[in-house]
Amino acid sequence: MTPPRSRTLGDLLDEVTAARPYAEALVFRGERWTWAALQARADALARALLATGVRRGDRVAVLLPNRPEWIVTAFAAGRIGAIVVGISTFSTARELAWTLDHARPSVLVTVETFRGRSHLAAVHEAIPELARAAPGALRSDRVPELRAVVCVDEHRHDGVYRLDDLLGRAAETTETALAAARSAVSPEDLCSILYTSGSTATPKGVTLAHRGVIENGFAIGERQRLGPADRLWLAVPLFWSFGSANALPAIVTHGGAIVLQEAFEPGEALALLEDERCSVYYGMANMARAILEHPDRARGRLAAMRTGLTIGLPEDLAMTIEAVGARQLCNVYGATETYGNCAVTDAHD
Repeated sequence: MTPPRSRTLGDLLDEVTAARPYAEALVFRGERWTWAALQARADALARALLATGVRRGDRVAVLLPNRPEWIVTAFAAGRIGAIVVGISTFSTARELAWTLDHARPSVLVTVETFRGRSHLAAVHEAIPELARAAPGALRSDRVPELRAVVCVDEHRHDGVYRLDDLLGRAAETTETALAAARSAVSPEDLCSILYTSGSTATPKGVTLAHRGVIENGFAIGERQRLGPADRLWLAVPLFWSFGSANALPAIVTHGGAIVLQEAFEPGEALALLEDERCSVYYGMANMARAILEHPDRARGRLAAMRTGLTIGLPEDLAMTIEAVGARQLCNVYGATETYGNCAVTDAHD
């Protein structure tokens, strides 16, 4: 496939949208986003972020599971030269406080609760001034740069924007101002900071640039022979490089669709793989084994599955191919510092 011309995420979204405006870009819980819809929402959020004072080089932190808002925020930040910071949804309150102190974001986009963790409560614990602040007017001793906290849920909380309320500020930014912000973005600018697991020390914030994310993502997709007709299933977290620096740019640079699963559960995964006719598997060996051993697997037909990416030993690959039927499955070796990739096998190996 011909590589995209774009070397910034904002331009890439425009390029794919121009070629396939009404094709599906994103599927989540029955919602179907076209490329045109994704572009429009990213533009609106970019304008809203500018209205809150976010500028090139500022950081926009995302504490979300796999939801459309994660992807929209990444593109919106990238369009104006801001840097999206992925924060693990496994973070404890103490770990979240450390990450906010280290990352120094201007805006934090979060979810109220997820899988038993009260993330918004943890934010209030780390930033006690939030409860007394007006939305968008936060002044924090711990993170002086942090001006706004945004919650994607519908409930109202002290000091916190609802996402819809923040989007309402998009009208404060003119098209001229948005165009000026976009024109200042360089392919060498940082577009994301992803944190390593910190298994032996505190996590390390790894910086990734627009050009590297796009060029590496396209190359990974080429190894899998991806194309516009492909549909990539993703339950691996977007805050991990395997998600946002590997799977996402691989499918976007090839104009395919991404089918998001908020968090992995094998029965739901099987239903998504079958109902959405996913052709690309992105997952680990333990996920494949859970799918293989699930009682619904014997009844399921994953006829569309063709390729994908995993990490593991040869026996892990063989088991994954048996579990999901991806006969052109590729194996990757990589690290966050190398954009989630050092070496990738070919679909025809």
